[in-house]
Amino acid sequence: MVNTLSYSNGWSSDRSTATGAPAGFGRAANVLVATATMLINQGTGAFPDDLQLLQQLRIKDALFGPSKLPIVEIAPARTAVEDIERIREVLSPGISTLADVFGVTRQTVYNWMKGERLKPEHFARLKDLAHAADLLAESGISLSGALLKRKVINGKNMFEIVRNGGSARDAVQVLIQIAQREQQQRELMNSRLAGRRNLSRSADSDFPAVNDGE
Repeated sequence: MVNTLSYSNGWSSDRSTATGAPAGFGRAANVLVATATMLINQGTGAFPDDLQLLQQLRIKDALFGPSKLPIVEIAPARTAVEDIERIREVLSPGISTLADVFGVTRQTVYNWMKGERLKPEHFARLKDLAHAADLLAESGISLSGALLKRKVINGKNMFEIVRNGGSARDAVQVLIQIAQREQQQRELMNSRLAGRRNLSRSADSDFPAVNDGE
């Protein structure tokens, strides 16, 4: 049993028709059946728009086959409590530091950790800081207190930037670039030193040993 379309005074309506069509025939099949019925009853020149629609329809195996669309898994959003836990896990700020960043008291931060609702401006800042923590964790750089205190934008470190209303994510991206560049420089320096040590050992091997010629 499928629905077909009947036309009356320019309007369409659905009605049930007993056919052998599969249950998932869908809207495209309804239009096809209705158009074919009209063509038989009215003649091929009566409904040019429906003829054009019929020509454009491509009812093939893909119409009835399984969906080819990829399945996208969406991770659930973290709560404010989970964001605070993530920030403390990655960035290791003290409660006093968080209170200073958000411009609130220590007790307010403790209340947030217990599930108290944040004001919209505090909630937005918390999400920004938690995202920055995610970026740092995913970068793979070695984190330290000294690194997080580095001045990155206008002579301010990341926490100071956030406290003044700036973006923690922007600050972290600059911090990651600094850390990665310094890591590359260290690796290059170590490589050059290793080459010099190898050259020095090779040069020493050209000298005769102390007991040579005795």
